[in-house]
Amino acid sequence: MFLSTALGAFLVTANVSTMNVAFPDLEKTFVDTSRGALTWVLNAYTIAFAALLIPAGRLADRFGRRRVFVIGLIVFAFSSVLVGAAPNFSVVVAARLAQGVGGALLTPASLGLLLAVTPDSERMTTVAKWGSLTALGVATGPAVGSLIVNSYGWRWAFLILPPFCLLAYLSGKRTLPQNAPNETAPLPDIVGAVLLASSMALLAFSIVQVGPWGWTSLGVQSTFFASVILLAVTFLKGRRHQAPAIPTHLFRIRSLNMANLATGLQSAGLSASLLVNILWLTQGWGYSIRTAGLATAPLPMFVACMAPLVGKLGVRFGVRVIAVPGSFSWGAGVLMYALFVTETPNYWGLWLPASILVAIGVATTFPIISAAAVSEVPPEDFAVGGSLNQVGRQFGSTIGVAALITLVGSGVDVDAFHKAWFVTAATGPLAALAVFFIREPTQKVDN
Repeated sequence: MFLSTALGAFLVTANVSTMNVAFPDLEKTFVDTSRGALTWVLNAYTIAFAALLIPAGRLADRFGRRRVFVIGLIVFAFSSVLVGAAPNFSVVVAARLAQGVGGALLTPASLGLLLAVTPDSERMTTVAKWGSLTALGVATGPAVGSLIVNSYGWRWAFLILPPFCLLAYLSGKRTLPQNAPNETAPLPDIVGAVLLASSMALLAFSIVQVGPWGWTSLGVQSTFFASVILLAVTFLKGRRHQAPAIPTHLFRIRSLNMANLATGLQSAGLSASLLVNILWLTQGWGYSIRTAGLATAPLPMFVACMAPLVGKLGVRFGVRVIAVPGSFSWGAGVLMYALFVTETPNYWGLWLPASILVAIGVATTFPIISAAAVSEVPPEDFAVGGSLNQVGRQFGSTIGVAALITLVGSGVDVDAFHKAWFVTAATGPLAALAVFFIREPTQKVDN
């Protein structure tokens, strides 16, 4: 059962980071489309995913987690084929939006299925293992995706996904637990989800347009203001709905708030860093997509080696002891890019050591922060609490990608890349500050 649920979550996150390595090839395919517009191939997915995560969790509770998980796999598989076969840019964006819907359906259902058969005493370790695989998906995407994109083009990075969706279904066909549909459970706030998605889209658009329009332009300021208004309306509407798109009652839990803030900051930095690194390696240092992907391989390898240990360490020593230094490690690694990268390639002396620091940060933060997010959530809100943490992750990713394109622009100016890395590096200490205020569990494991 763990293989089925974890593989589904892995595909969702790996798909996000694979798109980063496919970005240079996309630019070659859609030469008349600006780099800012191309970011919607990334952000269409993350926005749909984030906005629908919590309503999808409600649907899983009402109609059955197993059923919603399988539907999510089907939607994800078919939309992946549509992305790969898309005849034009508009269809690519629409199909990516559908992929986000599929990912949103299967992710909370997969975690809910897993927690349903997990004893309370093992909850943090289990969620950390599940979270480590999602983080591994983010880290593995560029390395594996680069081999596919370099050999067959960006379309095949999506056309190969359906067989793995089928594997996730078959591996859990006999082991995934059934939970009876709850017809008395309230229907989710779909209008609130649309408002949240619109708010995120407007925010991303306002950030991307800073470059061509300027900070003080009426277009940027009015779009940003509209985004804030829609977000406020989403919160206010949620206070009156039985199954809101944003569960405001959970914001009373400090550990969840701080974990979500840390997750959002780290995701903004990681998503921005993954994309800016691929752009620099391919266009700044002139690496092929395959070489650039392999250059990022140490990061997922290190995460894979450390992932099994992170959950146990978090339970034994506490979240702060592990994740605060990890956040600083992440920031230090990106800071090395900002300070020392020049037009002259220097992989072994600079890029690899910096990547290892980043890998330490990813491995020691994402899994246990995800676990900490639900450590104080009541059992009846497990799925919603976990989904809210995922919303924070996708919200941060959307902002990070949009801000990156604003800083880097459409060229390959090393100074612009340095600015992007400096801003990205700042997410490390900021996330560490948020982690510091996470309330530790009352009991820790002594062995």
